Amino acid sequence: MVDALTKLGKSHLDRRSFKPIYFQLSELIQNLIEDGELSPGAQLPSERELMGQFDISRNTVRLAMDYLLKAGLVYRLPTKGTFVASGKMPYGLYGLSSFTEDMTHLGRKPGGRLLDFSVITPAPRIAQALRLSNFQQVFKIERLRLADDEPMALNTSYIPEHLCPNLSPADLEAKNASLYAIFEKKYGLMLWRSERVVEPVIARDYEVELLEVSPRSSLLLVEGTTYLVEDQPIEYVKVIYRSDRFQFSIHALRRPNQRTDES
Repeated sequence: MVDALTKLGKSHLDRRSFKPIYFQLSELIQNLIEDGELSPGAQLPSERELMGQFDISRNTVRLAMDYLLKAGLVYRLPTKGTFVASGKMPYGLYGLSSFTEDMTHLGRKPGGRLLDFSVITPAPRIAQALRLSNFQQVFKIERLRLADDEPMALNTSYIPEHLCPNLSPADLEAKNASLYAIFEKKYGLMLWRSERVVEPVIARDYEVELLEVSPRSSLLLVEGTTYLVEDQPIEYVKVIYRSDRFQFSIHALRRPNQRTDES
């Protein structure tokens, strides 16, 4: 704590700069985090300590901390203080894998909590994506996904009932249960490809409570359809990720017939 205050010296703040003081303070803390001088889990100085160190107002300190919170660089624990976050997990959009597989690959302990398991008649948009006729039903499966026991995402899957007969909550409540592994091992279904759309959304009260984020936090919605090898839709999925814990990367290749000669 003392080292952090020492490194965040008053001389580093330039009151003649066009940059607001709160932004300068957030930059100083961010640089210390990115340089490894403040390690994950390290506690930051309190509001009062930062106010005294820099001769700035409480509101200025709070603006700086809010900026770092929204960037996913720090997190708060009620009554305990503000701490350096472990960083965002890289999440690629170039392979078809489950959350369980991805977290295991990243060295995190995957987990989940089953929030809803029901058989419903899907909304027309979902029925169309799954190529279902009238009155065909789906399993609706809603799960809170965890990594190292920390809430990471809300996953809602819609599965055609006729493709996975006798699917039960027990299948999904098993340790490290993976829906894709259930498709392949229990039903012999071979996954092939997926189509996904990514867009930012604002956290509603429901997501705020389950994902343990601040009200009106920015989240990432990934939505789309998963297909079997015969191009049969097997899943329509909506996943809401914490944007302070994930950063998405996209790998793309340019096809030879797309290249043009430049002159």
